[in-house]
Amino acid sequence: MFYIIGDIHGYYNKLSGLFEKIKKHITDNDTIIFLGDYIDRGKHSFEVIEFLIDLQQSYNTVYLRGNHESMFLDYLQGKEIPLYMYNGGQATIDSYIQMMGSLRLPEDHKAFFNSLKLYYETDDFIAIHAGMRPGIPVELQSPYDMMWIREDFYLKQYRWPKLVVFGHTTTVNITGLPISEIYDDIHKNIIGIDTGAAYGGPLTCLRLPDKKIFQSY
Repeated sequence: MFYIIGDIHGYYNKLSGLFEKIKKHITDNDTIIFLGDYIDRGKHSFEVIEFLIDLQQSYNTVYLRGNHESMFLDYLQGKEIPLYMYNGGQATIDSYIQMMGSLRLPEDHKAFFNSLKLYYETDDFIAIHAGMRPGIPVELQSPYDMMWIREDFYLKQYRWPKLVVFGHTTTVNITGLPISEIYDDIHKNIIGIDTGAAYGGPLTCLRLPDKKIFQSY
């Protein structure tokens, strides 16, 4: 089984609450995939990263890079500062200052951010943060699109040969349905699971292949 978890955005309480629900189901043969956007907006980005680092000691884990991790790394190099501030970066800065006394990343946090993958592929599905452009193999997609693409991915009238599971765009902005509803388009073969944890919605986990949904509330 694969347990795929959407955008956390510094909401440690939702992450820990969700994990309490799913951990009793997870076996040694299962893999937990996180779609990125672990930080920003919520108040506890430091604690989220600590939790994810600790998790890999006991479980098979895959961590993808979201656009927020990309912006944070740019910010730390003095790049794209206004963009990062506009997208909720101050919450992460404050979280690290509170826990470390300054905006200083522990070595294991640096290693974590630098190890993030752009996608994860199996014989049956592709997990990715934002999406892809149709007709291009995943290994040839641009990193920018994999972390940032929106309408050019999920609005295209195109059926993906493999199921694509993505986060990045809150599902309510795609479907207009209640914020807690995932976006499962069986015609396009794509599933969006960012149910707006940063905006009052739950944090969502999709289990494959049975498509069972777990949520933080």
